[in-house]
Amino acid sequence: MHKGLAMMSTNFPFLHLAEELQWGFSSEASPELNIELLSPADRLKWKQRQTEHGKQEFLRSRSSLALALDSLPLSGVYYKGKQPRHEAGQISISHTKSGAIAAYSASLKVGVDIETVRPQIGRIAKKFIRPDEARFTAELGTEHAQQLLWGIKESLFKLYGAGNVDFKKHLHITSLSAEGKGNYWSGTAWIYALQEGQPQPIQCFVQGHFDGDYYYCLATHRKEMTPFVSLNLRLREWTLSDAPWLYQLNDDPEVVKYTGDSGFSSEARALKLIQSYPNYQRDGYGRWVVTNRASDTPLGWCGLKKNPWGIDLGFRFFREHWSKGIATEAARAALELGKIFEAHPIIGRTLSSNVASSRVLEKVGMVQYGTLPFEEFVDQYSITEPIGESWNEENIMLYKLPN
Repeated sequence: MHKGLAMMSTNFPFLHLAEELQWGFSSEASPELNIELLSPADRLKWKQRQTEHGKQEFLRSRSSLALALDSLPLSGVYYKGKQPRHEAGQISISHTKSGAIAAYSASLKVGVDIETVRPQIGRIAKKFIRPDEARFTAELGTEHAQQLLWGIKESLFKLYGAGNVDFKKHLHITSLSAEGKGNYWSGTAWIYALQEGQPQPIQCFVQGHFDGDYYYCLATHRKEMTPFVSLNLRLREWTLSDAPWLYQLNDDPEVVKYTGDSGFSSEARALKLIQSYPNYQRDGYGRWVVTNRASDTPLGWCGLKKNPWGIDLGFRFFREHWSKGIATEAARAALELGKIFEAHPIIGRTLSSNVASSRVLEKVGMVQYGTLPFEEFVDQYSITEPIGESWNEENIMLYKLPN
C-alpha cells in the first residue's frame, strides 16, 4: 500500500480474471490521500476543478485507483489524450455521484464502468442496442439487460481509448450469460472501430455484477497469441475469416462422428461460434487453428479447453489429413503450449470405439487412468453437448500425462 495512504482493499466483484486484475471502490475520498501523492498531471487536473465538489469527486476516483494499484504509486499516472495511463500497466476509472471504481492490470487492456439503477435507460435503448443484442432482454430480463448492455459498452469504449465510437455500430456484444446466483454475468464482445495500432476488430471478454445498488461492468482484452510453430504445422487463434472452412470441417459426418456435435447448418452459425468464443480472452488459451506451416492451409484444429474438472486436450481434422501424423504433431504442440500457459491438469477423453484418437493420446505420452460408462461420464462431468443414441453403449477412456 502507498506510503502515507492506508485503505482497506475491496473484494473483486467478478467471477473471472481475479488473478490478472486488481480492483478498487471508494464511496468517498480518503482523508489520507495527500495531493502530493498524485502525479504532476493529476495535480494539475485537481487544481483545474472549479468547485469543492469537483475536487472531492476527483480525489474519490483517485482513492479507488490507489486501491487498485495497491503498492504501485499514484505518481505513475500519465495521459494519452484524455485517457489515463499508468507506467506499470493498464488502468481504467469510472464514477457516479456516490462512488468510484478503478481497475489495473499488468497484462490486459481494461475498461470499467459503474452505474446506479437508471429506470429511464429504456428510453435510449434503441440508440445503443443492436438488433441481435435485443435477445438478451428476454434471456436476462429487460431491466438487467439494458443496464448491462449500456455499462458494458461504456467499459468497451474506455478500453478502446479513442473517440469516434458509435455504441451501436462499433460495439457488439455477442454473448452474455448469467452465472453464480444470477447477479453475475459474463460473455464476449467485439470492438469494430479501428485506430492506429489496432488495424483489425478485437475481441474482448466482458463481465457484469449487480449488488443491489450498483452495476459494475468490466471489459478486458488480451493480446493475440503469437502463432506457435512445430516442424510442419502452425497453431494460431481463430479469426473471423475462418468461418467458411470451420463450417466445412463440421459438415462432414465422419469428422464429427465421435464428437457429439451436430455440425453447423451454415457459415453464419460457424461465424457466430467464433464471435462468441470466450476461451482466448478469458483463459488465455483454447482450441487453435492448425495450418500447414509452408502453405498456411487450414488442416483442422487442436488445443486446450478449460473445464471445471480439468483442461481437455482435443483435436479435429479434415478427413484427407487423417493417418498422416498431423494430429499427433499438433497434439504435442498443444501440450508444449500448455506448459507455457501453465495449464494443468491436462486430460484426454475419447470413446472406446475411437481407436485412432486413443493412439494419438498415447503417442504424445498420455496414459489411460480411467474408464467410465458414458452415462456416468455425462453425469459426473456435466456434459451438455448433444449426443448420439449410439453413445449409450460406449465407455469413455480418460487419459492424462504421467506425474
